[in-house]
Amino acid sequence: MGIDKKFEVYIDRLCKRIRNKDVHDHIKLEIGDHLQELKEDAMRRGLSEEEAVNEAMKHIGDEKALGKQLNKTHKAPLDVQTILSVLAVSLFGLLVMYYLQFHSTITALHEMKVFNKSLVFYLAGLLLILILFKCDYRKLAKYSIRIYAGTLFILSLTLLLGVRVEGIPFLNIGFAFINFTEITPYLLAISFAGIFHAWNWKNIKNFWIGAGLLAVPILLLSTTGAVAATFISLAISITIMSVSSASIKQVLSITVPVSILPMVRLFVQTDTSTSPYTSLTLRDANFIGNALQSTPGLMSEVHTDFIFSYTIYTFGWFPSIIVFVLIAYFIWRIISTGRNMVYSYGRLLTTGLATTFSAQFILNILINLGFSGLPGAVMPFMSFGGSHILLEMTAVGLILSIYRRRNLVEQHLAYS
Repeated sequence: MGIDKKFEVYIDRLCKRIRNKDVHDHIKLEIGDHLQELKEDAMRRGLSEEEAVNEAMKHIGDEKALGKQLNKTHKAPLDVQTILSVLAVSLFGLLVMYYLQFHSTITALHEMKVFNKSLVFYLAGLLLILILFKCDYRKLAKYSIRIYAGTLFILSLTLLLGVRVEGIPFLNIGFAFINFTEITPYLLAISFAGIFHAWNWKNIKNFWIGAGLLAVPILLLSTTGAVAATFISLAISITIMSVSSASIKQVLSITVPVSILPMVRLFVQTDTSTSPYTSLTLRDANFIGNALQSTPGLMSEVHTDFIFSYTIYTFGWFPSIIVFVLIAYFIWRIISTGRNMVYSYGRLLTTGLATTFSAQFILNILINLGFSGLPGAVMPFMSFGGSHILLEMTAVGLILSIYRRRNLVEQHLAYS
C-alpha cells in the first residue's frame, strides 16, 4: 500500500464510524492536516517516510476508539423544543378531528371521516420530517429557480383550468382536488430564499429583476381570489427583501404598488361581518369546555378556517390558549434559529418560513375572534386538509435540517 494511501484508508475507516455525514468533509480535512504535520515532524527527527506515517497514525490513535469518540462529539443535534411544540399541537389537532367526527352534530364531517384521514396525513407528515431532517437543506438552493418557475406554472394551470370552490380555484389531479393557492406561499418562501440570499439590491438591473420576480406570483395569486394566500406571500416578499439587505425605500417601491390589487379584491370580495359560529364561541365558551356535549354545526368551515373557534367552544379557553402559546413559541424558535445563522441561505429560508407561519397564524386568529373576514388562512398543524398538513410538516423538516447544520460552513452552490 502506498504511503499516502495509508492515511486515506485510515481516515475513511474513521469516518465510517461517524454517523453524522455532514461533518465528514471537515473531519477528513482536519485529521488529514494533523497526520501530515505529525509525519513531517517525525521525518525531521530522522525517521523514514514509512516510519513517520506509522508513528503519526499511532499518535492519533486507533480509528475504532477515535471514531467512537468523534461520533459521540458530532451527533446531529435535534431541535427538541421545536419538534415537541409541533407534536403537541398536532396531537391536539388530531383530538379535535376525533371530536368533530364522533361527537359533533355535523354529519358531513362524520361521512368525510376527518379523524381517519387526518391520522394518515399526520403520520405521513412525521415521516417527511424525519427524511428532511437527515437531508442537507443546502442542496435545495441550486433548485430555487426551478421551484419558482414550477410554482408559477402550476399556479397558472390552477387559474386557467381549476375548478372553483367558493371562489377559489382547485387543481384537479384526477384522484383529488388540490388547493394549490394555499401551498404557494411556502414554495415562494423556499424559492425566494435561494434566489435572493446573495442578491445585490443596489444594482439597478438586479433591482428591477428582483421586483419582477417578487411581483409576478403575488399578482397571479390576487387574480385567483385567494386573498389570504396573496397577503401571506406579500408578507414573505417584504421580509425576504428586508433580510436580503434591500433598503426601506426599495421595499416600499415594490410592495406598495403590488398590494393595490389585493387590497381592492379584499374590500370587494370579503365579508367582514363576524360569523355566527364566532359569536357563539365568544359568548358561550367556558374556561374549560364541554367536549363531550353536543356541539353546534352552523358552518362547514368549522374543521378548516374556524377550527380555533370550535376548539374554544368545545375545549374551552384554557386549552385554546395553550395551543396559541405553543404555536407562537414554535414561530419564535424558527426566528431564533434564523437569527443565529451565519449562512445567508439558511437565514433567509428560516426567515421566509417563519413569516409564512406567522402570517397564516395571525390571519386565522383574527378571523376566528371576529376581527377579520379574510378567509383561507388555516391554523397551522390543526386544520383539516392533507396538502397543507404535509406542506407544514415539510417546512418543519427543513427547519430541523437547518438547525442541525447551523454551524456548518457554506457549500458551493451553483444554479443549474
